[in-house]
Amino acid sequence: MKKFKFTIDGASYSVNVKSVEGNQAEIEVNGKSYAVGLEQEVNTLKTPILVRKEVQTKPGENKITTKAAPAPPSSKPSANGVKAPLPGSIIRVVAKVGDTVKEGDLLLVMESMKMENNILSEKNGVIKSINVEAGQAVMQDDILLELE
Repeated sequence: MKKFKFTIDGASYSVNVKSVEGNQAEIEVNGKSYAVGLEQEVNTLKTPILVRKEVQTKPGENKITTKAAPAPPSSKPSANGVKAPLPGSIIRVVAKVGDTVKEGDLLLVMESMKMENNILSEKNGVIKSINVEAGQAVMQDDILLELE
């Protein structure tokens, strides 16, 4: 409810606007209620209303009809693969193909959540392949390198 004070021809009026709907207003002037018609409709909404059409789908649309291609051999899980423990970026690759490593040896360093993480060998072996390089982004469980 809004309150106004008007002075018309020296007479003072206290006006309370109780409600406005469309082009009709209910007001109270000096304690007496009136229904007043407005010449133009007052727009009470300040946010536009978004009206969208319903999405029409055709029969058979949104159905998968082809099978996904098999994963390349290098990304298939291996019993001897060293996986990324969490998503991040490779900062430095310490090991090289053909190196002999023991359990606990440093293989590479990766950054995840603003922390450097040392990736260590989980068992003894020889490095068969390295699937990442410095600066590369990896996801959790990506095969970083493989041991023989």
